[in-house]
Amino acid sequence: MAAPDLLQSGRYGCLPDKRLIGRSFSAAAERYDGIAGLQRAAGEKLLFRLAEMSLAPERVVDLGSGTGYLATRLIELYPNAELVALDIAEGMLRFARSRYGASGAGRAVCGDAEAMPFRDRTMDLVFSNVAIQWCSALGPAFREIGRVLKPDGVVLFSTFGTETLKELRSAWASVDDHSHVNQFGDTAAVKAALYDVGFGEVEVAAEVNRLEYRSVYDLMRELKALGAHNVTLGRPRHLTGKGRLREMIAAYEEQTDGNGIEASFELVFGYAKGPAE
Repeated sequence: MAAPDLLQSGRYGCLPDKRLIGRSFSAAAERYDGIAGLQRAAGEKLLFRLAEMSLAPERVVDLGSGTGYLATRLIELYPNAELVALDIAEGMLRFARSRYGASGAGRAVCGDAEAMPFRDRTMDLVFSNVAIQWCSALGPAFREIGRVLKPDGVVLFSTFGTETLKELRSAWASVDDHSHVNQFGDTAAVKAALYDVGFGEVEVAAEVNRLEYRSVYDLMRELKALGAHNVTLGRPRHLTGKGRLREMIAAYEEQTDGNGIEASFELVFGYAKGPAE
């Protein structure tokens, strides 16, 4: 059980799309690490940044911890810290508990990033790898992170940017007006949201990765296997017909040279100091 001065009751909140996010990632838990190469690479960059910093946190939260792979690395980096792995997907947390639970070095808590079950100003470090994009908006997410951080605390994160899946978004836009692809914020929006909440020493940078796939079907299968398929509130509430799917695939393939396809993934990396009291 978590320390009584850390956890706060009554701070769980889920929107309908967040329940879908939780189910999607729970279903992907067992195979996630094997196919989440880009996410793991982003996490390694965050860990490298942490290793260069002279932090000695007492309490760390791995926000959107997933299978717990990075949580175990954080435990190695900060062996004297109390680490909490927070995720909205119970299936992911079950996998994480099996990974490090026996050691007693960390604990896994099911909760919402926008309503974390922690008391105010209790965390020294909030670490989050490719998870903040699943929040309903950047502002509430960063406001909640600011709430749980100590005044001298640090947030270090990665998230997806607007260039992510732009080819798939464009292909669907030629077929209908529904939201088939998740929407992500750009670097300016991320930076503005951090400043609006009162964070200091804000640093935000981005990189675009273009991954190759044999076909559009392969891309869509991977997104589904990762639990990262469309979970927006504006998604169509009916099954997409085969005809529209074929139209989308044809539109996507028009963007290629006929030898497989490319998909863009923009990674936004951020660092900031917690809001002052």
